[in-house]
Amino acid sequence: MKQFYLKLKEIGDYLNSIIKIFIFLMLAAMTIIITAQIICRVFFTALSWTEELSRYLLVWGSLLAATIAYKQGSHIAINFIVEKLKDKRRKTITIFTNIMTIIFFLIGINYGIKMISLQIFQTSPALLIPMKIIYLCLPLSFSIMLYYGIVNLLGELTGYKEMKKS
Repeated sequence: MKQFYLKLKEIGDYLNSIIKIFIFLMLAAMTIIITAQIICRVFFTALSWTEELSRYLLVWGSLLAATIAYKQGSHIAINFIVEKLKDKRRKTITIFTNIMTIIFFLIGINYGIKMISLQIFQTSPALLIPMKIIYLCLPLSFSIMLYYGIVNLLGELTGYKEMKKS
């Protein structure tokens, strides 16, 4: 079981590194696009598509960054009570919290898929990108967080959790 957990953790670490690259590329593209928009607005004619593209890059980047924050345990948490508990109770609460977050992620995936199905024929106004691609970031980011949540839960249940911040 330990090998299985460590393999899942290794896959999660690899996925996390790929997501970091995508986020960097999105932020770099946003910076270039917004800079081009400002230059064109001041000296030439404003570009009509830059605002829309930068908005979509921001949404995708934010949701993918949330997956990194979840994996690293960097989300806001009220844990001063849990830290005062003994090991047995702390582990029980941690397992319960992991189960609740997994349920939340499953609900998020479900509603993200419903959002995509509602946008099946709609396109964005300026770029004419299918909106289902834009809304894909919801179930995708929730699925990644679900994977990390399952790995965390397995680590807690088996006692192999030796999570180092990545």
